Amino acid sequence: MDNTSKDSLEQLNKDILVSIADDCMTAYICLKNPGTEICYGYEDVKKALADAGVKMGINDELIHRILSEKRYNSMETVAEGKHVEDGEDARYQLFFNTDVSNKPVIREDGSVDYYNLRLYELVSEGDKLAEYIPPTKGVFGYDVRGKLLVPKPGKPKTKLRGKGFTVSEDGNTYYSAIDGKVEYRNTDLNVIGVLQIEGDVDLNIGNVDFNGDVEISGNVISGVSVTAKGNVTVGGFVEGAVIKADKDIILKKGSNGKGVAKIEAKGNVTASFLENLRVYCDGNVYSNSILNCEISAKGKVIVSGSKGVIYGGDVTGMLGVESASIGNSSNVSTIVRIGAAKQVHKDYQDTLVKLKEITAEIDTLEIVTHKYERLREAAPERFDRENYNKIIQSKIIKNSQKAKLQEENKQLFDLIKEATVSGVTVYKTLYPGVRIYAENVIYDAQTERNHIRLRRGGDAMRIIELGDDE
Repeated sequence: MDNTSKDSLEQLNKDILVSIADDCMTAYICLKNPGTEICYGYEDVKKALADAGVKMGINDELIHRILSEKRYNSMETVAEGKHVEDGEDARYQLFFNTDVSNKPVIREDGSVDYYNLRLYELVSEGDKLAEYIPPTKGVFGYDVRGKLLVPKPGKPKTKLRGKGFTVSEDGNTYYSAIDGKVEYRNTDLNVIGVLQIEGDVDLNIGNVDFNGDVEISGNVISGVSVTAKGNVTVGGFVEGAVIKADKDIILKKGSNGKGVAKIEAKGNVTASFLENLRVYCDGNVYSNSILNCEISAKGKVIVSGSKGVIYGGDVTGMLGVESASIGNSSNVSTIVRIGAAKQVHKDYQDTLVKLKEITAEIDTLEIVTHKYERLREAAPERFDRENYNKIIQSKIIKNSQKAKLQEENKQLFDLIKEATVSGVTVYKTLYPGVRIYAENVIYDAQTERNHIRLRRGGDAMRIIELGDDE
């Protein structure tokens, strides 16, 4: 047989079937068993693929393996396209919890905590709230025939709307501008400085702890607590609850604390009436009546109205106490205190000691700083910049602490100075059974006195008739 006839026979015995998937993403070959010692060559397969229109994604390594292993009469995958990857839509990554529910928490012992229900998410000024993640363009693909597959780009998102936040210069990062509760819905982002609670604060609401103001339209029931960084306003009554505020507390209908309620404010406390509870505040206490309470105010205690009365209990107004009447006709024991309390004097002395200590620390840091600066000029190669920067940072922190102590010290000094001239003013009747303390001076009311003001005068109490020239 001549060579021409031999070549023709080899071609007849070589039968390569090429199949392409309907989506043109995969190509297969099937090598017919030639039944002779004739072998397929790599170029034979490549030609068959080319004739069928397969151009991309060909796995040359696999083709060589199929040929070397003589995988005949078997459908083999030899080319795969690359699927297109559509772009991802823009999104916002949130840095606060959005899964807030009012379901009670099950404690480890199996009991149910009805007091600390999570009704809102708190944030502080400067907290990172959200970050805009831009859309992606996607990744191009192709099929085995060489067709380019174009991705669908992601869609952008509209900017967040709302209030109570600031945005970075690039417009992508959102920060809380105030302390408060954060709310997010669709593209609305709001940080609210006022928490409004309609109705009562009871077991259904649980304890309230909020970074801003709290406004409660109803009552505050026994056993719960309300804590706020701002003001607290209660439209109803306060029972045996605990209320704390970094600013003012306003109880529109007053409180009968049943002997267990406690009110603490860094501002003023205002209430229609106060009965059977403890009140501590850095400002003034205003009320129409105070019955059997333990009151301590760094400012004044002012019981207003023609029927205003302080009756029973222990009431301190460091800058003064004013009331229509104090005590009653049954001579109930009532204690009233004016002037700076012992704790205030102690706090003042403590600030002086702390100021002395921190001033010494700053002086030491100043000496060390100067040594480093002289070393930097004389021997720069030995200068330790890292330690030098740490010392400078420490000095900044200490100076900041000193400034705060100085402000606290001044406030205490002013309070003590102003408290020395404080007095008790009774617009109607001071009853027997009332004991008045003006720091180390004590006055026991033995008889009814009307329309008087009492002030410390040396080691005794000075009584001034209202209207008299002081």
